[in-house]
Formats: sequence, C-alpha cells, structure tokens
Amino acid sequence: MHYVTLWLFLGLAAVAGSAPVLTLPRRSLQLENGMNVHLVKYPSAGVVAFQLAVRVGSRDEVEKGKTGFAHFFEHLMFRGTKKISGKEFGQLFARSGAENNAWTWFDFTVYHGVSGAQALPALLAAESDRFANLYFDEKLFKDEAGAVLGEYNKSASDPEFFVEEKLLMTAFRTHPYAHTTMGFKEDILAFPRRYEDVWPFFRRYYRPDNVSLVLVGDIDFASAEALARLHFGGWKAQPEEPVRIPEEPLQEGPRQEEISWPKQAQTRIAVAYKVPPFGTRDTDFAALRLLAETGFSKISDFQKTFVFRHQWVDEVEASPLEMRDPGLWTVSARLSEQGRAHEAEVVRGILDVVKGFREKDVPKKTLGLARRRFRNAALARWFEGPATLAGRISWYTSFEGDLDVINRIFDRIDAVSPAEIRTFANRYLTDARRTSVILRGTP
Repeated sequence: MHYVTLWLFLGLAAVAGSAPVLTLPRRSLQLENGMNVHLVKYPSAGVVAFQLAVRVGSRDEVEKGKTGFAHFFEHLMFRGTKKISGKEFGQLFARSGAENNAWTWFDFTVYHGVSGAQALPALLAAESDRFANLYFDEKLFKDEAGAVLGEYNKSASDPEFFVEEKLLMTAFRTHPYAHTTMGFKEDILAFPRRYEDVWPFFRRYYRPDNVSLVLVGDIDFASAEALARLHFGGWKAQPEEPVRIPEEPLQEGPRQEEISWPKQAQTRIAVAYKVPPFGTRDTDFAALRLLAETGFSKISDFQKTFVFRHQWVDEVEASPLEMRDPGLWTVSARLSEQGRAHEAEVVRGILDVVKGFREKDVPKKTLGLARRRFRNAALARWFEGPATLAGRISWYTSFEGDLDVINRIFDRIDAVSPAEIRTFANRYLTDARRTSVILRGTP
C-alpha cells in the first residue's frame, strides 16, 4: 500500500525517459544566518524525517596529529549542553517514540531522525540547542575518547577496514583523503589530551552557514518554515580562521601494496583509480556510474565469468564514491576459497574490463540496460520512505546546494553517450592513476 500511494503521488512521472524524478511538493529557503532549509512533502501520515548535515568530515582534518576529529565530534554532539544533558537528550527522543542517530563521512557529518509530526517542535528545539550551545567537561570528553578508541579497535579487526586504510594511505600523499573517517590510531590515542583543541574545530565547522536542515514527510510548509526560523534563526556563527585543503599532486605511476593478514580471511583485491569529484554540471560522474554498472554489476561479463561460471569471486563491488574533491573509484573483489589460487587471473580480469572501456564504446543496448537498472534501483531505494528520501536530499544538497540536483543526476545519466564514457576512461582510468591493494589471510 505504501508504494502504491507513493507512485500515485508521484504521478508516475519518473517512469519515462528523462522526466523529472523529484516531483513531490518542495520548498527551499536560506535563513539570514546562512543556514539552508529544504522542505519536501511526502505521503507519510503523521511522520516526519529530519536531517542536519554539516559540511565537515575527515577531508577537513589537515592539521598534523588531529585526524578523526569530525568523527569524534559526531560522538561528542550527544554529550549535551548546559541546558540539557546527553542523557536527557536521549530520553526526550525515547519519550517521543522518535529515532535519532548520526554518521560521519569523508566530506560530511549528518545527524538524522524520524518522529511523529507532533513531536517535531520539541526535537528541533533540542537539536538547535546542541548545535549552537554544545558543552561537555573534560571528564565526559575523556570518556568519549575511550569509546572512540574502542570503536576503532573493533573496526581494525575487520580485514575490509584494513584494506580501505591501506588503500587510502597509498593512493593519497598530500590530501586528507589519505586517512579514513576514524583517523589514524596514534591520533585517536592522543584524544584524551585534546580537550582545548576541539573547540576551535567546533567553531570553524559547526556554524549555520555550513549546516543544512532537511524535513521530509507530513509537513505544512508555512509551519515548517516557522519552526526552522524559530529554532535556528537566532544561531550566530563565531568567527574562526578557515583551513585550506591541500590538493593531491597528479599521480604519475601505478602503486601497489600487499598485506599479510595473520588470521583466517578470504583474499581481498582492491583496484582503484583517481577520478573527479561528484558533480552534475557535466557528464563525468554519470559516465563513471554507467561504466561501473556495465563493467561489474550483475549484468556484466565480469560477474558472469568470475562469480557465476568459475566461482572464484564471492563478491565484487564497484559503485563510485561521491566526494567533494577528486577521489577514488575502487573495484573491490573478495575471492572464494577456490579462487585463492586464481588471484592473478581475477586481477587481470578487472584490468581487462577497464582497458576495454578505453579501447571501445559501450554498446548502446548495454548502455540502455545500465540506465534502466540505475534509474529503477535509485527510485526503489531513494523514495521508499521519508527517511531515505531525506537522506538523499541531505546528501546531494550538501554537494550542490539546490533540490534540483536530484533531477540533474538522472538528466546526466540519460544524456551521457558511449563516446563520452570512452573519453572519460582514457582520461582517468589509466595505469598511471591506478592504486592496488591485495590482502591475503590464512586459508
């Protein structure tokens, strides 16, 4: 019933060619303090999803010895203010029957929740208080530092995390994308001594002109706008010196690292290329999406050969990462036990697929199928509920600012040609821009 209602509401506008995808009633505004607010009506009776996105992540951790701060702040934001303690903050959401959580990425930190529409005013009041008036003493700070170290140690026990960490360190020599959002372990160990250092970081990035509010669900535009102005309009930015993000020099040759994992683990292969940042102003990222879809998805010859016929690969993932600065496109493969002896053939298979994109155009029929797969999958995921749609809107407006970015993504997918995909591959998917990591564990 939920999906039927949604598609009736959308008027089936997303089915045809390059018709707009986001056809729900929507409104955007900017408060006088620079904070952006995006409002979307969604047929979810009595339910509203909210997201507060901060344009700060591990990308912004340029000071030596201070990696992991953005993720650390995600934790610290749940420690309360002088008005409401962290415990009281959690109890407010629990009493309201509301969900709330947060996550940190290379480029953003996002605080999100779902609540009944009647509870929204009280929840936004609490959210605005912690964004404008965060406070914790040194004891709470040290307690949270210990929790973050525990999270890092748990992540570091996973070979997937270790591959990611090694890949980033190998691919990037200057840009802060060289470390994961968790940061380097030696910096996390130093967190308990960083109490005075975190406040400049907070003032620099947790400011209204660097934050956006997204509300999706059963809302009235006038009432939602009034709530945003009431709770966030009085938030004033405190001046703090900006930090310049260093540019990564051009990579001029392939790089490779090999890891011996001391425990039982399947072999992991990661082959990555330096690619442009996410954007909809040209077709570069659309070309990369379709290239990844045709080369390594379930419709690809690679999966037919290595996953289904030989059964040497248990899983392959090649979805492009959307990043604010030039980043990586990574083809990740996890070998089966019988595939362990065929590692070189799998690597050669990945490289041959990429080489094929440089040498010939993707057939139009294959490209058409890839377009339909992307569109159908995105519609099924992005619009399945107010929370998922709020997440997509929060994510993409943090890149380009306006709600029409959602429609532009699909416009570029529909517009990119086989020749543009081939041009993209020859510009970016070259041996000189390639970084590879192989992890081998005990059988």
